[in-house]
Amino acid sequence: MFQESLSSFCTTPPLYLTILDLSRNLLAGPLSDCWGKFQRLEVLNLANNNFSGRIPNSFGSLQQIGRIHLNNNEFSGSLPTWVGHNLHHLIVLRLGANNFEGNIPASLCNLLFLQVLDLSENKIAGEIPQCLGHIIALSNSKFPRKTMLYTKSRYFNYYSEEFVFFDEATLAWKGKDREYGKILGLMTSIDLSCNHLTGEIPQSMTMLVALAGLNLSENNLTGVIPSNIGHMQMLESLDLSKNHLYGRMPSSFSNLTFLSYMNLSCNNLSGKIPVSTQLQSFDASTYEGNNGLCGSPLTNHCPGDVVSTTGSTDKNGTNEDEDELITIGFYICLGFGFCVGFWGVCGTLLIKTSWRHAYFRFFNNMYDWMYVSLVVFTARMKTKFRVQD
Repeated sequence: MFQESLSSFCTTPPLYLTILDLSRNLLAGPLSDCWGKFQRLEVLNLANNNFSGRIPNSFGSLQQIGRIHLNNNEFSGSLPTWVGHNLHHLIVLRLGANNFEGNIPASLCNLLFLQVLDLSENKIAGEIPQCLGHIIALSNSKFPRKTMLYTKSRYFNYYSEEFVFFDEATLAWKGKDREYGKILGLMTSIDLSCNHLTGEIPQSMTMLVALAGLNLSENNLTGVIPSNIGHMQMLESLDLSKNHLYGRMPSSFSNLTFLSYMNLSCNNLSGKIPVSTQLQSFDASTYEGNNGLCGSPLTNHCPGDVVSTTGSTDKNGTNEDEDELITIGFYICLGFGFCVGFWGVCGTLLIKTSWRHAYFRFFNNMYDWMYVSLVVFTARMKTKFRVQD
């Protein structure tokens, strides 16, 4: 429940500070520009406070910083361009739920080790930089990752005991906010949702083959979904909802075999939904708001599809029972076969007298044989029961 500003923090000696976690307090006001003296700082977590103003430029001198959590505050101004130039070890950058404006600086693409980027719920405009596809940690599926993001300090107390700090973060994942701790180091996620981004989804983003979560929802993105989106085979969560995307869903969607959550609703997509185990397993709400989409799991069928229904009603208001095998040709073949079979037998019997006599003689003999067999069997059974009595 700490309150007011953090200005007095600048008067403290740098010591060997490696972790600063003041998250979930009531701290407010701007941050002083004095962070250059904390050169050993690896984790900075000021999330869930009421800090405001711009991010101090001295943040750019934190050479060892690996995780920055400034989300859920009231920071404003443009996103700092120095982030990608100076912070070479940054793994987690969370600036979501603030009041940042302007464009996404291309310098962010220099964060080669970045695994988690959260810029959601701001006022960021402009286009998504093409160079985001060059982030090595997200474009190389064999990039080495830490099972746990932790920091060790040997300056915990006067006895130099070792202290281990595990970093945590709340990420929007598969449509829900989830807390990640020990497995945060394995996460790969980009969240740019709830901004004012425009333009198309860059084709270069499909180079992020190690990305597991991508959220671009609630923006003003236009154009088509990149045709080679299927290259992002590690995707587990994809949200492109509430944009202005149009065109067909690329057939490469069927390559996303790990996809367990997807939301494409409220766009202008059209055409048939590609067939795959994942795409047909999603609820119809995944595709709602795209009036041009058709095919399973939606109820509206695509033109040219053969539909099987029971008790349906045609355009004249009469009930009809359609099946993909029961067509006009089926009835024609059925009638022709009946005529051939019937007259092939009966016609022969009418024309050929000897065959007709043999035919009826066969049935007479069959009747006599069955009658005699039944009488003999009955007599034997009576004799058998009489002997037993």
